[in-house]
Amino acid sequence: MKVSKAARARISDRLYGIFLEDINYGGDGGLYAELVPNRAFEFVGPDGADNRLMRWQALCGAQLEIACDAPRGDRNPHYARITPVNGVGALRSEGYLGQGFYAEPDERYRLSVIARAERPGHVHARIVGESGTVLAQQDMPVGDNWNKHTLELAPNTVGERAYLELEVEARTDFDFISLFPAHTFKDRENGARVDIAQALCDLKPAFMRFPGGCIVEGRSFDNMYRWKDTLGPVEERRVNWNRWQLDEYQIEGRHSYDYYQSYGMGYYEYMQFCEDIGCLALPVLNCGLTCQWHEALAIPLDEMDGIISDYIDFIEFCNGDANTRWGSERARMGHPAPFGLKMIGVGNEQWDDVYFERYEAIHRAVKAVHPEIELIGCAGWRDDGWEIDKAHAWMKRTDCKPDYSDEHFYKPTEWFIANTKRYIDYDKALPRVFAGEYAAHTDPNTAKRRNNMYTALAEAAFMTGLENASPNVAMACYAPLLARYGANQWQPDLIWFDQHRCVLTPNYHVQRMFANARGDELLKVDDLEAGLYVTASRRECDKAIIIKVVNPGDDAISSALELPIVRGDAHVVTLSGQLEAENSIDAPDKVCPCEKAVAFEGALELKFKPHSVNVITVLGE
Repeated sequence: MKVSKAARARISDRLYGIFLEDINYGGDGGLYAELVPNRAFEFVGPDGADNRLMRWQALCGAQLEIACDAPRGDRNPHYARITPVNGVGALRSEGYLGQGFYAEPDERYRLSVIARAERPGHVHARIVGESGTVLAQQDMPVGDNWNKHTLELAPNTVGERAYLELEVEARTDFDFISLFPAHTFKDRENGARVDIAQALCDLKPAFMRFPGGCIVEGRSFDNMYRWKDTLGPVEERRVNWNRWQLDEYQIEGRHSYDYYQSYGMGYYEYMQFCEDIGCLALPVLNCGLTCQWHEALAIPLDEMDGIISDYIDFIEFCNGDANTRWGSERARMGHPAPFGLKMIGVGNEQWDDVYFERYEAIHRAVKAVHPEIELIGCAGWRDDGWEIDKAHAWMKRTDCKPDYSDEHFYKPTEWFIANTKRYIDYDKALPRVFAGEYAAHTDPNTAKRRNNMYTALAEAAFMTGLENASPNVAMACYAPLLARYGANQWQPDLIWFDQHRCVLTPNYHVQRMFANARGDELLKVDDLEAGLYVTASRRECDKAIIIKVVNPGDDAISSALELPIVRGDAHVVTLSGQLEAENSIDAPDKVCPCEKAVAFEGALELKFKPHSVNVITVLGE
């Protein structure tokens, strides 16, 4: 195998990113560190069902009801009223999925409560272990007017499942109850769960796409995800139902009735999170359409002003001076400096004329005032067929050509290996490609799809093709990103988690290996051994040569790499395993990369294991 010195093309510095969609409890109950679901008592189901007491339980025979007389405000007017019996009564948060939360050793928990009582007194706050042992307790004063109170609880525990309980002395109204670990990622007060956030940070993503995905479209006009709903103090934010809680999305008899959107992690928090992990933000905004797979509702073209203003205002929110209307809102929320937004996704996985017309209206309005903002257009939902063909034809003829074409691939494992050259001869009249969602599937049945070594190999082979197609492919990200064990509506997923642990899949390790070894210039590779999928590049900062080699076959393959560097040191990272091998809570490191250093002079002699992904970084003397 011979790697030439001459550069073939420029590789996009945005090639490997991440896509965070609020599916599989990936947002509330996942990355967002809040431990109390239904904290504002505003859960209303998609059918209008009153679920405002969902995941709350009265203890000691107390009476628990929802009230709305003399509310604290108009935005979230409902609250919980608990009336003790014979002077005794308490309220318990059941936690997500009714599982409470995991009380970590040496962690402190910040409790915030907005409450009023029939008469001044105290609320006795406590964290109680599953066994009934009180792990921490503290009193907070409560008066006869609405007031917000905060305190910290430090449980005495080695680590266990626990519940938050609030005991009252008289009839008490609770408008908002929140419990956060004091230690969040970057110690943000309204922040992210540390282990999940760190796993994302370790990927060194070039960008993060958020918050969807289908979640942006919604299933009704009222259910559409609108960024302005996510602004302001968390207790004032709108609560929305999550489309993934619907029965049609459940697998293996699971249910996600308590899967709502608190909007606690809204667009401001997402933008801040991108800063914290050091990547560009790729927010997706609704384009005036609900999910075309289902109701396919469309805001009339002559009523699109509100949708269009969402784009213009969002750019000002992110990039405007602190004295502008929306820039001042950003500053008020705690970020005086602009975020430096560069790109926006216009809708998700949409197609046909109904989308093209609305995209063009948004494109013209945005580019007229912000030509510097790049826009991503949808190319439908599959790799072939009339939807993508029509999208490509439109992109070539429209005077509102998107900067990138968002294309999605949820396909069988064999498809990825067979399509490594998909974009090599890509039509230059089309926008550059954003492979916005992809994952290899082992089975047509969602419940049987696995995150195993076979799928990771297929995705790695495909990713060498994306890199070799530079500059035609500009961005790519796996999907979905997160899944909570026993509560997922989709699989496979890149990172799995429970109440307090993360499992990094073989697919995660592939993404990390590729993203952590980025090249700037694509190099030509000749004399390839049959059965290998290879890409080579040069990194400008230190002139390192990076070779990525995928061997999906059953036999080891030896190779003598002839490099522009004749002597030096090679750092080799290898991921390998049986095709069916996967990681789990009980065996989280069954499939994980191993590393070694190799000094060489002349050709670099390497042997690529069967079923392996290899990243070789070479530095010369």
